[in-house]
Amino acid sequence: MKFKGKVGLFALAVVLVLAGGALAQEKGFLWDGNQWPQLSFDAKVGYVKGVGNLADFEMGAGKGKGTGVSHAFASELKTKTVNQIIEEVDKFYKENPGKLSTSVLEVILTRCTTVCPPGMGAGAKK
Repeated sequence: MKFKGKVGLFALAVVLVLAGGALAQEKGFLWDGNQWPQLSFDAKVGYVKGVGNLADFEMGAGKGKGTGVSHAFASELKTKTVNQIIEEVDKFYKENPGKLSTSVLEVILTRCTTVCPPGMGAGAKK
């Protein structure tokens, strides 16, 4: 059962990342590497805490049964400080200038959780 749950969470995370990429291009509301470096440190803290608060809310409203993404943020990111998450996102965009269109959410999922390991983001081949 534990393995099935991880596979389900991973599949959901991949679907959301792929859908998120399409939404970002279509609607332009997902932040990516084009906006992230321009944000102040306080704005980055607000972004990360906002994502965490939304995940906590969804997990609470669903009595612990949130989406894979919410579960990853609510459980796995609690082992990291906000500073560590910001540093990982900053580092990704600095080291990958050709991937500025990658959403901040995808970077956090691939760099800071085990739900969506590096290389399995939008457009990755299985």
